[in-house]
Parts: sequence; C-alpha cells; structure tokens
Amino acid sequence: MSRRAFDAEVTLDLAVNLLPFLIMAFFVGVFAVFNPWGVDPLQSALQFSILFATMGALAVATYLAARAIETDDRTRHDAGDS
Repeated sequence: MSRRAFDAEVTLDLAVNLLPFLIMAFFVGVFAVFNPWGVDPLQSALQFSILFATMGALAVATYLAARAIETDDRTRHDAGDS
C-alpha cells in the first residue's frame, strides 16, 4: 500500500523548523505594524528582504529534508509491515 506524502511521523520530525519560522513571521508582522526605527524605504526593504529570504530558505530546506526522509529506505515503513 502506498504511503501518503508527509505522514504524521515525517511531520513530527520536521516540526522543529516550525518554531523558527513562526518567530520570523512574528517579526515580519511586528515590523510591518510597528517600526521602531521609523520608515526608511531602503532600510525597510533590506529588513524585510532578509526576513523573507531566511523564511524562504527555511521553507525550502524543510521541504527538501522531508523529501529526503520520505525517499530514504531506512525510514520507509509501509502500512502492511509490522
């Protein structure tokens, strides 16, 4: 029987990346609503681009790790195996 992509076991393995992602998303929201250094287009563009690039890199790394875990024979447990 075929295994669903990103089942509960893989999701738990990759959940450790959720906390840093949520922290970065929190700071994007805070800096979008309340900017303690004022509004400077260059500074704001750099600030948001660094946060979004880091969030994107984390999302890509998490996805690639999940695919690697899914395709590794050592971590594959089919539903028929006990």
